[in-house]
Amino acid sequence: MIQPCCDKTSAEAHFSGISTMILETFTRVFVDADALDRTAAFYKALLKGEETLRFDYPETGLKLAQVSSPGLSVLIIAGPPERRKPFEATRLTIKVSALEEAMAVLLAQGAEQLEAIQKTPVGRKMRFRHADGLIVEYVDHETG
Repeated sequence: MIQPCCDKTSAEAHFSGISTMILETFTRVFVDADALDRTAAFYKALLKGEETLRFDYPETGLKLAQVSSPGLSVLIIAGPPERRKPFEATRLTIKVSALEEAMAVLLAQGAEQLEAIQKTPVGRKMRFRHADGLIVEYVDHETG
C-alpha cells in the first residue's frame, strides 16, 4: 500500500504561491543547428504537440524552438557544441507569469540565484539553483 508523503493541506499551503504563477515547464534538448527542424518535427509527432515558439538568440549564437503539449513540453536549443555548452547545466526551463513573484518564492525557500533577470529576444530570464542542486531557468514572455 502506498502511503502519502505529507499532509495535503500543508503541502498545498506551502506551494500555493508558486503553482499559480507557473504557466509551463520545459525539459531541455540540445542539438546541432542543422537538427533543429527535424528535432521539432519529432517532438511534435511524439507529443501530438504544437511548435509554439521559435526564435534566434543572436547574443548566444543559438536558435531555439519550443514544442508544447499537455503532457510534456520541450525546449530545443540548437547550435554548435561550444555555443550550447554554457547552457547545458540548466536542466529545466519554467515559464512563469512574472519573474519577480517567482524570485520571491525561490529566495524564501532557500534557492540560490545564479543569474539576475536579463532581457531575451522574447522576454526575460533568470537562473536559480534549487536546494537539491537542480539548476532551473525561469522565463516570462512579453505579450502583445
